[in-house]
Amino acid sequence: MNRLKIAFLWHQHQPYYKIENEFVLPWVLLHGTKDYYDIPEVLKEFPKIKQTFNFAPSLNIQLEEYISKKTVDIVQKLTLKKADKLSEDDKKLIFKYFFSANFHNMIFPNKRYYEIYEKAKANNYNLNTFNINEWRDLQVWFNLSWFGYFSSQRKLIKELKNKGSNFTEYDKQILINEQLEVLKLIVNQYKTLKNIGQIDISCSPFYHPILPLIINSRSALENLPNIKLPEPNFNYPEDANKHISDARDYFNKIFDFEVIGMWPSEGSISNDTLDLYIDNNVKWVASDETVLFNSLNFGNHLLKYFPYKYNKEDKEIVIFFRDHNLSDKIGFQYSSWNEEDASTDFINNLIAIRNSIINNFGIEAIDEAIVSIILDGENCWEYYRENGIPFLRSLYQKISENEYIETVTFSSIVENQTIKRNIKNISAGSWINGNFSIWIGHNEDLIAWNFLSKAREEFERRKNDIDINTYNEVYNSIMIAEGSDWFWWYGPEHPTETKPIFDNIFRYYLRKVYNLLKIDYPKELDKPLYEFSDLENLNNLSILNFIEKELLLSSKKIIYIENTATMHSIGEVIKSINYIVEENLIKMLIDLNSNFNNFSFFKIFNADYQTQLIEINKHNIHLNPEIINYTFLKTDFKLYIEIYVSKKIILNEIIIFQYMINDEINAKFLEI
Repeated sequence: MNRLKIAFLWHQHQPYYKIENEFVLPWVLLHGTKDYYDIPEVLKEFPKIKQTFNFAPSLNIQLEEYISKKTVDIVQKLTLKKADKLSEDDKKLIFKYFFSANFHNMIFPNKRYYEIYEKAKANNYNLNTFNINEWRDLQVWFNLSWFGYFSSQRKLIKELKNKGSNFTEYDKQILINEQLEVLKLIVNQYKTLKNIGQIDISCSPFYHPILPLIINSRSALENLPNIKLPEPNFNYPEDANKHISDARDYFNKIFDFEVIGMWPSEGSISNDTLDLYIDNNVKWVASDETVLFNSLNFGNHLLKYFPYKYNKEDKEIVIFFRDHNLSDKIGFQYSSWNEEDASTDFINNLIAIRNSIINNFGIEAIDEAIVSIILDGENCWEYYRENGIPFLRSLYQKISENEYIETVTFSSIVENQTIKRNIKNISAGSWINGNFSIWIGHNEDLIAWNFLSKAREEFERRKNDIDINTYNEVYNSIMIAEGSDWFWWYGPEHPTETKPIFDNIFRYYLRKVYNLLKIDYPKELDKPLYEFSDLENLNNLSILNFIEKELLLSSKKIIYIENTATMHSIGEVIKSINYIVEENLIKMLIDLNSNFNNFSFFKIFNADYQTQLIEINKHNIHLNPEIINYTFLKTDFKLYIEIYVSKKIILNEIIIFQYMINDEINAKFLEI
């Protein structure tokens, strides 16, 4: 039987959160006790399942600092403070951080945590709401809620959960110690699974930079030809090389074997980047299907299911391309499904892919094909029941029993399979829209790049005049600032309450560069960089004169993208809808995913699903006569539809938005 090969890669990554002697955000610790331990642990029940786990070194060095107690985070400090000694500022911070958990899966199921949450909310988070016992119980329950399905089965954690309330200060000490004990298990857990051949381990560049932009920021022009670039231009291939080589050296040391594969940060690759990977003896990398199709400029969508060789002189590297539809199903859709339905749907998709490959290329092509499922390995699981373990069990069981599919690691393909297809040129891009707009496409991004470029230029000018220790410390600060995460949060794409914290970390390391070089830093680095940028959501839109300001300033707004934090769904098309209802007219401004070429059509219907108001596809625009006014604008960064619709044809005050992407039809409903 020719089995279709499936390669899972779970990407584990956190930016470097350290300022002075504190991690200013707790996500390494919390995901460590919940996800980094849980997700590989379930594999022990399914020996046929093979997977790849990818780590960013910036995550692992923080795990080491937690375990050694070299550094603590802000939540640990707040947890260990005696409840009767909490200051007003402490209580404000506890309210800020200690409900940062998924309500349905982490707060509501835990009776005491839910009681405290409801009381805080009912009293508008008044600092005088709680007595000492309630503050202490909140300190404990937030941390307890971040233990995963398997880590919660530890004896002391079970005892604390069973106790439920009226915790003591000693209980808090037990809890913090248990967190660190779980962190200590992680590296050996992965080593064991690696040694028995069930998993492979890959890594990302050290501080998770967008390497094509580090090599030369002009690479952004390949798919964003009108973009503004940093001044001076950022052009430091030696930094990119160091991120790669340092990452491989680090993981070769801690895992005791040679890492041969890498997931480039955000799937970002280019010809120059691939050349560097080859120079560093990396055997395989992966990116997104959009990058492949941008590179080929043509082709059957099934071409993403084959690995490709890229050559540099007499050396080569293998590239795998991510199926973003199936990957996003796990990352964004299945969490709201029944586990059995979700796993069945996933298997059905795989069987359909197998059949399509056979129908298009013949049965022998199955031996060559591979479906790459690559996604965030940490942030999606809090949206699943019991941290996703019931879903994974159902999925792994079905895969294990299915005669038409099997799981493999990427390294096993490179080592054991002849790669028949070649690709000579890669269009520079990432897994999001096949470009770098998230990290360099907004005015806030550009401001940040300008300051980074100037700091790097100062280091380049003075690097031969400083001692080796200072050199290493300055270079490390530059590399931290080159990380992708700071730029991820600049701009409007991923709103978050912690944006000021990410901005502060970025500015901290830039100031540190100047301080170590013993020169004055730009005083602008004392203020949030986003304060120097106009608000994109209003000012940039008002520059586009076709848009009425009232649709931005006086309208109701529906936000459809739910991944407003660390994840980004490539499959989502509608970002938001602003609308105004007047006596006889409905005005709408629809903000769409700018990667319009990835979906087949976008339609708007009234409530009977029969009357079509508008259809936009790759070739034509079809309008209903009742559309009073219409504008369609596509730029490098934005895709907008503005329409005025006669109210008389809207039934039940409901409008339906329908679109097809990757052969799958989706719908959204707007109730006016």
